[in-house]
Amino acid sequence: MLSEELIIARMGNFTASENHRLMAGWDAITPNRNFPEFDNLYGIIKPLYDGGQKKFLVGDIKELVGFKVTGKMINDTLSVIRSEEHPAGLVTYAEEKALEELFEPDPSLNFSTQHTINGEEREIECMELLAAATGLNFVHTGDFQTHIHADQVGCTPDGVVLDDLDMVETGAEVKCKSPLVHARNLLINTAADMKDMAFEHYVQIQTAMLVTGALHWYFANYNPYAKTDELKFKHIVIERDEEFIKILKKRINLAKKIKLEFKEKVLAATNPNKKEAE
Repeated sequence: MLSEELIIARMGNFTASENHRLMAGWDAITPNRNFPEFDNLYGIIKPLYDGGQKKFLVGDIKELVGFKVTGKMINDTLSVIRSEEHPAGLVTYAEEKALEELFEPDPSLNFSTQHTINGEEREIECMELLAAATGLNFVHTGDFQTHIHADQVGCTPDGVVLDDLDMVETGAEVKCKSPLVHARNLLINTAADMKDMAFEHYVQIQTAMLVTGALHWYFANYNPYAKTDELKFKHIVIERDEEFIKILKKRINLAKKIKLEFKEKVLAATNPNKKEAE
């Protein structure tokens, strides 16, 4: 469980461990808008769609436009309009971040289970194994973890390696899970595997590299109750994915906008005379 100090430091930031909530539909195929009639058709269908109409017949649209319309053109236009809608999970996450700036932490919502307690106790041992396996000097581990953040985006690495200027050179994300989750994580050998099998970890690690500027990150798994040493501990390296980070940054920027708008709405609702006074 995070310390009270770390919980407070993370408040309001789009944090690495939660940022998978931003990414619904991130890999959807870009809808087709490359046909001459798109702009005119979009201008007609979009207001109707926003007004609640979700299905469109070719015959109905023909009466509104001065050109030949096909079902494919309508479907392509609708695909573009739907792609512009904000994912519900992203909106909820952004609104929660707005409220973290308006409310103090509620202790009743900060809970742990035996699984999380076990994981936290074993993380230090896992970091020691990782340091021994790589020969790297990881700092800010265990009780000395730190929250690194910039411009409302943050990460809390399980350990980092600093360069001569005390800048983060690389870091680690370690997992100490139940046998089933541990075994599934052992199946991850590449970034592609992680993206497919443990997407939330992939977003977490790419966010950490976005925040720190690191070019690679370590992912380690440890369960001391495995019957063979080979099954107890494993680590891999995940490289920085610039194309994915571009998409992640776009989602973060959208969430920042929603966060600000929601925060302003809540404040305005509790002080409706403020705008008039200004």
